Amino acid sequence: MMTPSTVSGYMGEEAGFVAKEMKNSRELLQKSNALSFVAKGTFQQLYEIFRECSSEGWDGERAKPISVEVFQCAKRFLNSFPLGMEAPEVGAEPDGAITLEWYRSPNKVISISINPDGWMYYAALIGTSKRHGADFSLMGVSDDLVEIISQVVGGG
Repeated sequence: MMTPSTVSGYMGEEAGFVAKEMKNSRELLQKSNALSFVAKGTFQQLYEIFRECSSEGWDGERAKPISVEVFQCAKRFLNSFPLGMEAPEVGAEPDGAITLEWYRSPNKVISISINPDGWMYYAALIGTSKRHGADFSLMGVSDDLVEIISQVVGGG
């Protein structure tokens, strides 16, 4: 019988136990009213957007449906954020992408688009500074992106 391998790459019963306990602990913290996107309604918003936009032409025109795969990518991506992060607004795009947006003012905003191809694209405006980039959404949120979001939602 093969020994299970964890995301960290370590193998063995102990590593499996630690990985399972870490997952259980994170799930408990996600239920916290102060720390989680669950309590802030983000996952509910995500589900409602998926439900409303999962059929062809959901915008009354030619919008592509949001697929189950995009919904799952967005859910995994949101689960990778650090606890306590301010919640985004969730939306949909006519190309079948899900958007996450943090908006403070016309010159303090970041928008992230999670596309059907599994990629995440972002664009941010922080004062006169513009930032943009792309990453594979299944890899989770990067420290750089968390920092950019913090610059948008933080004071100063």
